[in-house]
Amino acid sequence: MRQIFSVRFFAAVGGVVALFFVLTTVFATREVIEGDGDAGAPIEFHRIDFVDQVFSSRNEGFGLTVDGLAASDTELIIDASRSLHIVVDTPGVIHCPRFPAVGACAVVADLLGEAVVWFAIVPAGANRTVDLPAIDTLDDGVATLVNGWQLPFAPVLDRRCDEDFASYRDFRDTLGDDFTSVFGLDERRLIAVRCRTKVAYAPDPSDDSNNTTTTTTATTTATTTATSTTTAPSAPTAPVP
Repeated sequence: MRQIFSVRFFAAVGGVVALFFVLTTVFATREVIEGDGDAGAPIEFHRIDFVDQVFSSRNEGFGLTVDGLAASDTELIIDASRSLHIVVDTPGVIHCPRFPAVGACAVVADLLGEAVVWFAIVPAGANRTVDLPAIDTLDDGVATLVNGWQLPFAPVLDRRCDEDFASYRDFRDTLGDDFTSVFGLDERRLIAVRCRTKVAYAPDPSDDSNNTTTTTTATTTATTTATSTTTAPSAPTAPVP
């Protein structure tokens, strides 16, 4: 009987199978190296539409599920005429240990119309201000913080430091992320930066995963009074080094 399959045929099929195995191994290894896995989730960007101090919560037991969603509805009382309604399953974070103590916290929210689509509850600062993480970039009137929050900023940012800097670039080159940005509740934008101090929930720059849930323990106490000002660039299109 004539031989249908030759040795050469089986060798060719074996070569194809071997090549498929090699390619599968390479791409699987690359996925493990480049995938998020244990490295943590990337920074999530939120365009912040609302920032204000919270007077109280109608639901004092309000909290989050293990998945970071509102466990129930609540009404955050801002003042006598304003409140912010958060419905169950709204994603958010709570960084204010004293919540819901009167006036101890502020709410930062991403809105769709009047609906809250994402929120964060953070410690309130003194004199109608809120301390936030460091600024990463400034672009077309909007500052992006190192944790991905995006807010408007003043044309001139008050620089509250013990040291002098020739420019904003020099400021960033020297400090990196080791500063706090200050949001003015009355001005409704970032109004200042404070050197050598970080909010407790600021991301750790040494963590290459850029995981927004990773926090560092750092002081939030103001170190100095205002000594100078810095004019923020109006529209840089790339991160300031």
